[in-house]
Amino acid sequence: MRTTPPVVSLVLVAGLLASACAGRKAAWEGAPPPADTSKGAEGAQAASGKCYEPAGDLDEATAKQVADAIARGDAAWAERTSPDAIRKAIAAWEEAAKIQTGNVDLLVKLTRAHYFLADGYLRDDAKAYLATMDKGVSWGECAIAASSPEFAKKLEAGAKLHEAVAVVPKEGVPAMYWYASALGKWAKKKGFAVLLGQKDNVKATMDRCLALDPEYYYAGPYRYFGAYYAVAPSFAGGDLNKSREFFEKSLSIEPRYLGTKVLWAQELSVKLQDEDEFERLLNEVLAAPDDIIPELVPETLVEKQKAKELLAQKDELF
Repeated sequence: MRTTPPVVSLVLVAGLLASACAGRKAAWEGAPPPADTSKGAEGAQAASGKCYEPAGDLDEATAKQVADAIARGDAAWAERTSPDAIRKAIAAWEEAAKIQTGNVDLLVKLTRAHYFLADGYLRDDAKAYLATMDKGVSWGECAIAASSPEFAKKLEAGAKLHEAVAVVPKEGVPAMYWYASALGKWAKKKGFAVLLGQKDNVKATMDRCLALDPEYYYAGPYRYFGAYYAVAPSFAGGDLNKSREFFEKSLSIEPRYLGTKVLWAQELSVKLQDEDEFERLLNEVLAAPDDIIPELVPETLVEKQKAKELLAQKDELF
């Protein structure tokens, strides 16, 4: 069997990475998040300023308009067991974000909502998944920059994201967490070359979360690195022992969060070809009550659905 010489392989990978990383214009380069064109020209119109720059004081009528839009989005988000409800939340929050730029909490909501819509309900539609997750990445860029003017200045001056993210304060953890989560899933879906090309940005951002608030979102940074070290090839820092350590740490802090077990089974158990562990983890997910974390019933239902899908694919994975 003919193999490609190692030097040639490295050249090919370098070329793919250069191509894969090109063409994405970030928020600090003046690009707004992709507009919702479903409402025609009015819906496609971008905000006049940068999404992360504070809009300044709003008059009473405009402030009420923003507050009403956010409230409508919050009410729809509470019903997020339906993808249509998530879309309603996004539409309302985007309406508010076009008026009040630089609202960190609002930008984080938009990042998380796009992530959950794609990860929860669009996994079987690659085109819609990528487009939605990409919007999440864009809103996440806005959120990080809004949470840290110093970070935004560094990026505008030409610094690399994986270097500039070191200045983001603890208040920026939610923005960084959802941005890195969306970017990682988007890159993985795009393919190996894109995943490698975004590796430094994703890892540096989540490293910062781990340093500042490792227990954020049910020990999310530990969970993330459990998956990271399982997915990454050994030459790019992958380490299956580290993967297990991080998954175990995440579960030791928050054993109720079912997504940790799903990721563990999907990434580490499959990589190790440990079928018994795979089945055990996923069956534990299915056996858990839907309200194991009362405020996360929609997310729990999604993780249970993922568990069912993975078990149905067992013969293909092992």
